[in-house]
Amino acid sequence: MLTKWQRRGRIALMILVGILFLVQAPLLVTRHDAVVGVALLLAAAHVLSAPLALWHPIPALGLSLLAFTVQALLMMTQGVLGWPWTVAPQVLTQLLVVLVLTLMTDGRFGAMVVLIHLVIGAVLAVMGFAWNGFLSSLSSLAIFAGLALTLVALGVVGSHLRESREALRREQAVSAEEHARRTLVEEKSRIARELHDVIAHNMSLITVQARSAPHRVEGVSKAAEAEFSDIADRAAEALRQMRGVLDVLRTEPGQSGRIPIPGLIDLEDLFAAARATGQEILVDGSLPAPQLVSDDVGAAAYRIVQESLSNARRHASGALVHIELEVNETEWEIHMWNALDDPRGTAVEGHGIVGMRERASAVGGSVTFDSSANEYRLVARLPLLGNAPRTGEDE
Repeated sequence: MLTKWQRRGRIALMILVGILFLVQAPLLVTRHDAVVGVALLLAAAHVLSAPLALWHPIPALGLSLLAFTVQALLMMTQGVLGWPWTVAPQVLTQLLVVLVLTLMTDGRFGAMVVLIHLVIGAVLAVMGFAWNGFLSSLSSLAIFAGLALTLVALGVVGSHLRESREALRREQAVSAEEHARRTLVEEKSRIARELHDVIAHNMSLITVQARSAPHRVEGVSKAAEAEFSDIADRAAEALRQMRGVLDVLRTEPGQSGRIPIPGLIDLEDLFAAARATGQEILVDGSLPAPQLVSDDVGAAAYRIVQESLSNARRHASGALVHIELEVNETEWEIHMWNALDDPRGTAVEGHGIVGMRERASAVGGSVTFDSSANEYRLVARLPLLGNAPRTGEDE
């Protein structure tokens, strides 16, 4: 992308090219007796070599030297003092070409261009000495070379300034990226600390209390003891996953970290765990083959189903939850629906629903919700890695 100054420079160059053409072409016709068509062609080729140098330096140099030399030969027998280096439009065009070539390449190339002009100028002075003053031509050539070398020096300075600005811009971009990365890492670390101090601590307490309850409380039945044990196991599993999440949060981008988030193969355990709490679940259909589901998609599916089951327990306690799994060639659909105790409880989208949408969107899928007619419905569409034959048995 061009910077503001580069755009302005190119606009200025095109304006100069237009002015030089409007001056050079008429002078070739009126003062040097050139045919109109030839004058227009030579003037156009000469001045257009300057903008051509922006993209193709060597062809631009060749075109400018060719047009300049042909024009010099056309006026060689006219006895112009200092020929051809005192013909203003042509000389100014050559100086402009030298400057642009230096800006687009480097000082060594610019010096080589000046040297080529000196050689061509000397040859022209020898060829035209019978009609023009030989010494005056060489003197004008020396003046041209001095001006050209001055422009080469200015071009080198301009090139260095441009390179310095580009290097500074790149450094600023790198610094901004590093600052953003550090800010992200610090924010993730802060979130990890909050999660550890609040949730992980309390989950540890739940685990300890549930395991010690049968020993602290008298008269606990076997069924209650089993229930306490199950609560402790669930809390311990949640704590394990929480610690894994903390590891991921504390892992910087580009580094490997443990990914404890469950996925596709853990959905059956999720269904069993929900049934163990007394929640009624009816699952129709089958899961896709594991090789067709990426880890990210599997994790998203697990969390979406987990959150939907939690919503059903909160807003429709005791209601049957229907889960229908459909697998086609390109995507995997999860349909879940259940009756609602109070539809107003789901009228406002909470963090859970927003999180489900974000998880699906992050893997290229989508989630839609509908809580009308005293029924809550969810449809999640998640992408597959390839063709998806059905596997597994219906529950």
